Amino acid sequence: MTYKQDPMTDIPVSSLTYAIKGQRLLEQNGYTAWAGRDHDRVTGCGYKLTIRGGEEKAEMARALLMQNGIRLARRSRNGEEGGGR
Repeated sequence: MTYKQDPMTDIPVSSLTYAIKGQRLLEQNGYTAWAGRDHDRVTGCGYKLTIRGGEEKAEMARALLMQNGIRLARRSRNGEEGGGR
């Protein structure tokens, strides 16, 4: 039997502290979330939240995080993730 796997979406955050706080906030609001290192980032602290769900769910999660003071990593002019400071 084959099960459909929900997609995973990464949300870069500005620090380890925000990653952990964000994970707790998302879990309290019904999301499945993990905080961890973002090894693909070349600038900034390099932490991210990974949530179970596609881009639509990730947009709702981003809004929830920002409404609750979780600083997301900025995007640079070329669209790559940047540092959070």
